Amino acid sequence: MKTLLKLPFKILALPFVPALFIAGMALTFLGWLSGRLLTVVTLILGVGGVIMLCQGDLFNGAVTLVMAFLVSPLGIPAIAEGIADVFHSMNGSIIGFIAG
Repeated sequence: MKTLLKLPFKILALPFVPALFIAGMALTFLGWLSGRLLTVVTLILGVGGVIMLCQGDLFNGAVTLVMAFLVSPLGIPAIAEGIADVFHSMNGSIIGFIAG
């Protein structure tokens, strides 16, 4: 009886499985790609920010260093990988609900 009551919810949850899988894989790939490619950009921005700070341009140097942090593997790519992990765990939960 419980299974029959859950059946409509299982049917409604079914389209979310491939959507969350694809979104999680896309974010994982973008995190990997940005971790590889944006390392050079981080280096350039970091060195440029330090040079600006040494020349006395404090505001632009600080802004450049913040931008270097955001494009570094510890900034936005880490946030994207965290969201991808959430998508993967939600996908596993939905699969468990549908199969259970």
